Amino acid sequence: MLICGDGNTRWRRNSLLRDWTRNSEEARIVLSTMQTGRSSTFRALLSEGNHLFVIADEVHRIGSPENQKLLKIESGPRLGLSATPRRAGDPDGTDAIMQYFEGIVQPPFTLTDAINAKRLTPYYYHIHTTGLTPDEREDWLELSKDISSRYARLASNDESSIWESESLKHLLIQRANIVKQARNKVELAYNVIREHYEPGHRWLVYCSDLDQLYAVCQRLRAADYDVLEYHSKMDGNREQTIRYFEQNGGIIVSIKCLDEGIDIPNATHALILASSKNPREFIQRRGRVLRKSDNKHFAHIHDAVVVPDGIGGNDDTPIGNILRGELARSIQFAEDAVSARSVADLKEIAVEAGIDYKQVAEDGFESDDNDD
Repeated sequence: MLICGDGNTRWRRNSLLRDWTRNSEEARIVLSTMQTGRSSTFRALLSEGNHLFVIADEVHRIGSPENQKLLKIESGPRLGLSATPRRAGDPDGTDAIMQYFEGIVQPPFTLTDAINAKRLTPYYYHIHTTGLTPDEREDWLELSKDISSRYARLASNDESSIWESESLKHLLIQRANIVKQARNKVELAYNVIREHYEPGHRWLVYCSDLDQLYAVCQRLRAADYDVLEYHSKMDGNREQTIRYFEQNGGIIVSIKCLDEGIDIPNATHALILASSKNPREFIQRRGRVLRKSDNKHFAHIHDAVVVPDGIGGNDDTPIGNILRGELARSIQFAEDAVSARSVADLKEIAVEAGIDYKQVAEDGFESDDNDD
């Protein structure tokens, strides 16, 4: 095997990569990071042709503008691997992936299929509702007015340019962040941990950003919980943090660092405070606690759902609204769960807000999130 990237540079010497990838009866493997693989040096040394079999893990990442350089590699067989091959909010990147890998292998192997095949752990889904503070609610309404106004102006000129508007995207992200970073989620996190955490559990708490992470850690530590942090700016060794967690259990409070590439099969619980509408993010986070492990028969996912008073329920504009977005994400969690209780809870929330639950389930959502 020839390893390329992450400090491994042997492939550059004497054009080793070119010789390694020539058509040969001997089976050879080249393992590369996407960052190295997209480089002009790597692609210039690659011996392209039908003899190459390209396999891309986390294939959704290959659709970014920079990583699409990898899609220029001429090869024979191609296989992309991802639980979320479509890029939220990026139809061009998604189309590029689908064209290069020639679509999705049918029939798809769903999460329910994986649970039934005993490849993943069955899970219970628990919904915990909270609202916005008065100032957050005011900010959300003001941004919604700006979004509706901007949308109307764009639609009157050229509807095809609506979703290409950077200013509109910026407003949508700002509004989504109000929900993600809702201050009431900090106390909600404490209440969920206080009610459900037991020694021996292994909890992953997903926050929206570092400010929320620090606030949650401070609140839990004030109540004498042993809390570990996991993020790119943390002090200490992240690998040691994971090992300690695996061996001793406890609570890890994290942001996106745990979404991909980290395997903690004995994690038992997840508390999701980051109200992401990006399928890649919430599916990856769900997957962290569904890995199989000895003596782990069920997993538990706790989700903070923002249900603000007086906004969202009757908003039928093409932009969508806060509560529909929260429900669309939650429905995907609930309908694959062991218990039907969470589905009943979501239907009750929808009825009280005057929202058609079935329609939201069928329509899905448009992501306000920024998918890198």
